[in-house]
Amino acid sequence: MSKFVKFEDLKNTRIITFDRPEKKNAFNEEMLLRMSEIIQDAEKNLQIRTIIITSKGDKVFSSGYDISSESIDSKESLLKIHIIENDSKKHPLMKISEVIVESPKIIIAAINGSIFGGALEIMLNCDFKFFSKESIFCMPPVKLGIFYNYYGLKNFINKIGVSNTRKIFFTGDKYSSDDAMDMKIFDFIYEQKDILKKSIEFSEKISLNAPLSLASIKKSINTFESSQSINPDDYKKIKETILRAANSSDYLEAQNAFKEKRSPNFSGK
Repeated sequence: MSKFVKFEDLKNTRIITFDRPEKKNAFNEEMLLRMSEIIQDAEKNLQIRTIIITSKGDKVFSSGYDISSESIDSKESLLKIHIIENDSKKHPLMKISEVIVESPKIIIAAINGSIFGGALEIMLNCDFKFFSKESIFCMPPVKLGIFYNYYGLKNFINKIGVSNTRKIFFTGDKYSSDDAMDMKIFDFIYEQKDILKKSIEFSEKISLNAPLSLASIKKSINTFESSQSINPDDYKKIKETILRAANSSDYLEAQNAFKEKRSPNFSGK
């Protein structure tokens, strides 16, 4: 059980809160597995109609997936995340996204600070996303020489379109709440101090509705989003590009630059 993830039930809403200040709320495997357990446990509770995911602190909601953790100690560890084999056990990063999508509960992300990388992908799976005006968001793989899995990119395309997905992934830039409104990446934007309160108010409104109707409609919407299939030959070509990036000198340069706290000098080799 992760000491960084806790929950409380408030009327018909379960509030999941993670708190790992020394790592800027970066997720590790243990945290993701615990969040999955808490969500799945709520599914057995008929009184719980909605779930809110939020964090402690008012500056950084989450700095993303902890690539400095013991679970990401090699290139092979990253490849397990970004190359999805049908016969392989799902990485916790993929599992939590699946749990959020498949849950019959309506799940709301109360993003009360800046959000980066894998954390943004996870929260994108929530049914509704609240974001604070003062915060920024960023997808930095290209800055770190890191590849990215097809299914994660498909999720972004489904949510914000091809053009916006290209923009945030190709630049690796930091974007503001104004940009978020233009891209429609989040559903509601409020001042940081109001995020949780507004999320709870919204969850209480949703909780007044018929649970089985909510679950059925959510399932239909998410089934539509996941209905696109990929040709095995195309996925093989994508896998080849990921392996080429993983075996490049640029990947090593990015890792060294990260450790040395400097900008990387990429060569494309």
